[in-house]
Amino acid sequence: MIATIITSIISFIGTNIDDTFVLAVWFSQVDSHFQKKDVVIGQFVGFEFLVLISVFAAYGLSFLPTDKVGWLGVIPIIVGIQKWYQYRKKTSENPEETAVKKVINHDLKFRINKRLPHLTRIIRTQMLSVAFVTISNGAGNLTVYIPLFTEYSIGELILTVVVFTIMTGVWCFIGYTIANLPFIKDKLEHYKEIIIPIVFVAIGIYVLWESGII
Repeated sequence: MIATIITSIISFIGTNIDDTFVLAVWFSQVDSHFQKKDVVIGQFVGFEFLVLISVFAAYGLSFLPTDKVGWLGVIPIIVGIQKWYQYRKKTSENPEETAVKKVINHDLKFRINKRLPHLTRIIRTQMLSVAFVTISNGAGNLTVYIPLFTEYSIGELILTVVVFTIMTGVWCFIGYTIANLPFIKDKLEHYKEIIIPIVFVAIGIYVLWESGII
């Protein structure tokens, strides 16, 4: 049991060390539109999806071809380009345009929330963005988790999933702490228009490169 816990912790740290910085980048964008819960829930959903795929694949039940998961690297590239476009558009708008668009967006959100109150509370596009980036950034994790899970009994597998879940919460806390360190927070605030798009595009290129697609 102790050996399984130690192996699980080491496996998690070894495959997710870069996620702390990615989470810090996400947390640095928190405002009235992009909330902390979007980052936390998105991270949990994304990572648990990776674990679920690994469990299925370990028992020969995978519905996702593991040799194609590298293509998920396209997702953070799209997110990075979208962020760059949003920042560029924001700086080119005058205050009056921004104020009008804010009112229109608020009215549109109100109408959507009124029609789909429960769905919009549970499924948010911001949360889905975090989940998709987590999945694509963790695509390489499958090469570690699948062989590991293949050797485990059901009890060891359940214990590992529990440890991974706890570690995901710890990772969110570390990411949030890093994002709020004065030096890092100041740099991300001043240069986020450059840093954030580059980070996501770099993640996507790395995933595509690591998987042999490019």
